[in-house]
Amino acid sequence: MRRTVYTLAGIIGAGIFWISGMTGLAKEEEEREISYDQVASESERAGSSEVGVEGMMPVYGTDVADGVYEVTVESSSSMFPIEKAVLTVESGSMTAVLTMGGQGYLKVYPGTGAEAAKSDPSAYIGFQVNEEGKHTFTIPVEALDHPIACAAFSKNREKWYDRFLLFEAESLPKEAVLVELPDYEALKQAAKEKRIAALKEEADQEETGDGDTKKAPEGQLETLAQAALIEMEDGEYAIEVEVKGGTGRTTVSSPAGLTVRDGRAYARIEWSSSSYDYMLVGGKKYLPLYEEGYSTFEIPITVFNEPMEIIADTTAMSTPHEIEYQLIFYGDSVMSKNQTPQAAARRVVYMVFAIMLVCALVSYLNKRKRKN
Repeated sequence: MRRTVYTLAGIIGAGIFWISGMTGLAKEEEEREISYDQVASESERAGSSEVGVEGMMPVYGTDVADGVYEVTVESSSSMFPIEKAVLTVESGSMTAVLTMGGQGYLKVYPGTGAEAAKSDPSAYIGFQVNEEGKHTFTIPVEALDHPIACAAFSKNREKWYDRFLLFEAESLPKEAVLVELPDYEALKQAAKEKRIAALKEEADQEETGDGDTKKAPEGQLETLAQAALIEMEDGEYAIEVEVKGGTGRTTVSSPAGLTVRDGRAYARIEWSSSSYDYMLVGGKKYLPLYEEGYSTFEIPITVFNEPMEIIADTTAMSTPHEIEYQLIFYGDSVMSKNQTPQAAARRVVYMVFAIMLVCALVSYLNKRKRKN
């Protein structure tokens, strides 16, 4: 009898073990199916970048005065554009209404894409349409100055995409934040200097043959980085240049400095921002000429009178972002560097200074003459 009981117990245990094993396999199969069918792969999430800057500290709802504030939000992907965000703080809890720049997403989830795919649909946050006809999402905000995972479900691709958002405490009114914030400009500058130092080390390694040599992107010829020929004697000139692309808020100084070396043209590009830490032309990386002031680079002019594709990496958005631009160099606008408006302005300043100096000297001599 006892042997029979033991036998039955063994059979039951084996059955439970088999069932649990099958359940585990089913769960694994389900996870694999979710990962493949409902969540965008890493390659499909290309173009995503980190948000925030080293040294930032989370600012929680208890550190912010109750109220409603417009807040700046940094998105990890340009494919998840946020036109406006309004933050509501109440009793230590924070929510934000995001007004989207498009209608490509049907719902979001406060977490990763994999977590969203496994969750009950009741946890999804659907879009609302505001009075302007734009899509909005109301999401919880765990903390400011802290990357927040926010998966977004694409209407066209029918997949969850991992996104990260960073709500900037610095963008709130000073009286709204109840804790002392770090010096963000100093943090950004330190991050920029650290990044430029790393880029210079990388460039040095490539020149000496240490480390891997970077190639131009697939389909882009490395010869595109070669400066175009120009029928002018070697020397310093200036050329009109126009920039297109990006957000439209950043410009470059025009005329730009033009250097002709061995019959080829190179431009000195000065941006209206100090946040660019490198430029890419034809797949080749160019570093700033100076560590301070507006970001200035010397790059080859590969074509005249046509859009020249370039990429400029900016740290203005907390973390580096590569932005595509087009530069148009107008070949019939080449002039002597002494003919540029900047040079003319300098001459005017010098002339005014000289006149003021002469007037002061004459006044001084007249005063001495009266005393005598």
